[in-house]
Amino acid sequence: MKFDINKEFSLSQIFDFFKKKARSAKNLVSKIDRGSIKTINISGRSVRINAVRLGLAAAVLAILLALFINLVILPRTAYRQYLGIEFDTGGDYEQHACGDDILLLNHSGIKLVDNRGEYKWEVPLTLTNPSVDINGKYILLSDLDGNCSLNLYNLKGENIVSYPINTELLSAKINKKGTAAAAVSEEGYKGSVVVYNRKGEEIFKWNSGEGYITDLDISNDGRSIAVAQMMSDGDETYSKIHIISVSSGKETGSYVCEKSLTASVSFDERDRIIAAAQNKVYGLNKNGDEKFVIDLAGKAAEKYNITDGSRIVFLCRDNRGGSVLEIYDKSGKLIGAYNTDDQIKKMSLCGDTIAVSTSRNVMCVSLRGKLRKKKEIDHDIMSIGVYGNGRNVLVLGGNRADIVRIK
Repeated sequence: MKFDINKEFSLSQIFDFFKKKARSAKNLVSKIDRGSIKTINISGRSVRINAVRLGLAAAVLAILLALFINLVILPRTAYRQYLGIEFDTGGDYEQHACGDDILLLNHSGIKLVDNRGEYKWEVPLTLTNPSVDINGKYILLSDLDGNCSLNLYNLKGENIVSYPINTELLSAKINKKGTAAAAVSEEGYKGSVVVYNRKGEEIFKWNSGEGYITDLDISNDGRSIAVAQMMSDGDETYSKIHIISVSSGKETGSYVCEKSLTASVSFDERDRIIAAAQNKVYGLNKNGDEKFVIDLAGKAAEKYNITDGSRIVFLCRDNRGGSVLEIYDKSGKLIGAYNTDDQIKKMSLCGDTIAVSTSRNVMCVSLRGKLRKKKEIDHDIMSIGVYGNGRNVLVLGGNRADIVRIK
């Protein structure tokens, strides 16, 4: 019986059709099953086996073993691998997640290290005060404070464009579209912001007349810039954040951070603005309206991260000399805290992965502040960085390097 969508069939006809097909399939399986029976000799005895069923059983066991290793054994195992490459040339490294790998930055340039500890590529440069901003497939490398070097690279280490900077560079950011924004010194002003397209052509410029620029960022859609300024009324020093339209040049919003100096400002993935001061974090919408303020209540943050992970993380010191890691979501709500008597010295974030380290231990902390994994390292730790895959951490110390699996 063949089905015709233009005809109607009774339930019994449909049932009989599938019953006949099921009987045919059963007969085929039985035929294959009978043909797969083999007789083998084991220790002088004849034993009949079903090769098909034995093969299926072996395949099922292999799948279960692979699942057990990947879901149970590997997540509980932290492995370490010594890397036979020199890391101390040019001084200490900054580490930044880049693709699935890790980007190393120091005064001698940038280099990309994969999860096996091998260099993918290297760009040797002589830098005085290097800084890097990575977004999507773009790497923006700048040399700040008295220097005027600004270059854009792709994830293969190829130079896309060198920007025409001829004055002191203060800060620089890149968005996922490859639109760059740079804060530079400008004669007659307290700084300027220049926006460049992917070809390195200037498409917008804004001069600061009120206060000195401390940081800036460009929105994901490239339509707005956020500029943090250091202001003074003669008695107090504070910060002011301006939100400016790139197309019109008009200010679309502003916010005053009273009694606070903003060191960092950034757009998140939803183009909300997050600004960090020494003991406060401000959350604003694209019009400069306040959405939240995180106040650390007098606890000075030794380190903070508002850009690299899916959360806002502060590292503070308690009154006993221990460390407190406070974790907030992007709406300013405290969702977790990790307390330890040990002194945490380094911190690295990527996505939902939070890694911290003491002088000889690397720890993975959950978003709720629970210790997930702890691994002792047999050398002093100078720097850590979470790989872009969120599963591994590169641990550097002197000319020693280890890769530690934390997830």
